[in-house]
Amino acid sequence: MGRRKAIQQVALAAAVALAASACLSSSGSSSGGSSGTKAGDGNVEIIFGFGGAQSKGFQAAFTEWEKTSGIKVKFTEASQSFDTLIRTRVQANNVPDIALFPQPGILKDFVAQNKMTDLSTQLDVNQLQSQLISGVLDAGKVGDKFYGVPISYNVKSLVFYPKKAWDAAGYKVPTTQAELTTLTNQIKAAGTTPWCLGIESGSATGWPATDWVEDEMLRSAGPETYDKWVSHAIPFNDPSVKTAATNFQNLVLANGNVLGGTKGAVSTNFATAGNPMFNAKPGCMMLKQGNFITQSGFFPKNIVADIDNQVGVFYFPGEDANTKPVLGGGDLAAVFNGKDDDTKKVMAFMTGPDFPGWKDSDGFLSPRKDYDVSKYTSNLTRQMADIGNKATVFRFDGSDQMPGAVGSGSFWKGMTAWISGQQTLDQALTSIQQSWPS
Repeated sequence: MGRRKAIQQVALAAAVALAASACLSSSGSSSGGSSGTKAGDGNVEIIFGFGGAQSKGFQAAFTEWEKTSGIKVKFTEASQSFDTLIRTRVQANNVPDIALFPQPGILKDFVAQNKMTDLSTQLDVNQLQSQLISGVLDAGKVGDKFYGVPISYNVKSLVFYPKKAWDAAGYKVPTTQAELTTLTNQIKAAGTTPWCLGIESGSATGWPATDWVEDEMLRSAGPETYDKWVSHAIPFNDPSVKTAATNFQNLVLANGNVLGGTKGAVSTNFATAGNPMFNAKPGCMMLKQGNFITQSGFFPKNIVADIDNQVGVFYFPGEDANTKPVLGGGDLAAVFNGKDDDTKKVMAFMTGPDFPGWKDSDGFLSPRKDYDVSKYTSNLTRQMADIGNKATVFRFDGSDQMPGAVGSGSFWKGMTAWISGQQTLDQALTSIQQSWPS
C-alpha cells in the first residue's frame, strides 16, 4: 500500500459525474482494446492517478516529443480518485487510449472483462523484459500475456537512518536479517530506541504495517508463496503469514524497540514518524519506508535541503546476503485503444530509453536498467535506484493486488487492531481471511 492510495480514499463525486456525462456522448465499443480517440487523428488521451509536481513533471516530459512526433497528448489527472474515475469511464464505454494504473488489481479486473490490449501487439515485450529491472514487468502479467508496463516505479525495501548520528555511533549496515536483529539490539543497548514507526494515516490507518508484513513474507516465505498469498491460492492466515508477522513483531514491536511503544506507533502519522531521527539526540535510529519519504513534505525541511549529508539508506536485508528480494510499486501503462498507431508511438516513447521522466525529488525512479542515473539530483536517489537495480526478485505491493475489501480494508484494520492490542495476531489474521470476497 502506498501513500498515494491512502490519499485517494475520498472519491470525487464531481469528477465522476463529469466522466459519466462525457460517456453519454461517447461512441464505440471498448471490448478487446478498441475505443479511445479516433485512430490516426494525432490525439492520444492518458489518464493517471498522481497529481501536484509529479503530474506537472510527467506532462512536461512530453513537451519536446510532441513537437517532433506530431501527436498531441491529452492528460487527464485523477489524483483524488483514480479507481472511481477509471471504473466509471469503463462502465460507460468512455475509455482513454492509455491509463497508468497504480494498482495492478484494477488493471487485471479490466483484463478479465476483455477491456485491455495485449501489449505484445503494441511493443516488443521480449526486448522490454531484458531492458527493465528484473520482475517489474510481471506486475502487469495475466496468464502468459502482459497488459501493463511500468513507466516509473518505487522501492519499499529501504531503511533510512540519520547519517551523522549513525556514523558517530559507528553502526554498520547489516547484510542479513540476522545482522539487522543484532544491530537493533546494539542500538537499544546503547540507549537509543532502534525503530521509528507510524501507521496512522486517517481512514487508511494501518497500511505501513501491511508493507512490513509483505516485505517479511518475501524474505521468510519466498516469492512463490508470496504470490499464492496475494492471489488467495493459500488462505490469508496461512502459517507462513503468521511467521512473517511474528518476525516483524520480534524485530520492531518488541518492548523497547519502537519509539512510543506499540500504542505510540498506532497514533503516530506515517508522514512524520521518521522525524525524531534528526533530533540532536535521535529519538529513534531507523525508519523502514518507501523512497517517497525523501520528497519534500515528510522529513524536516532543513533535512531535505541537505539530504545527502543528513540521510543514509540501506537495503532491508534478505535472509542471506546474496538473496535480495525487493518490494515496490509503480505506475503501469496499459492500453485500451489497441487499434491506433498513435497510441503505439506514445507507449514506445514512455517505455523507451529517451523518456526523461520527472524529477527524482518529485518521486521518479526509472524502471529501465539503462537509465542514466547521473540525471538523478541526489546521491541518495542513486543509492535507492541501485538497490532496485540489484533486486534478485521484485514483487509489487501485495495489498494493492488484493481485492479492495482486503487490501485497502480488512488488512489495514487487522494490522491496526493487532498492533494496538485489541486483537491477537491469530484473531487479526483470521478476521482478514474471513473478509476475503467469495
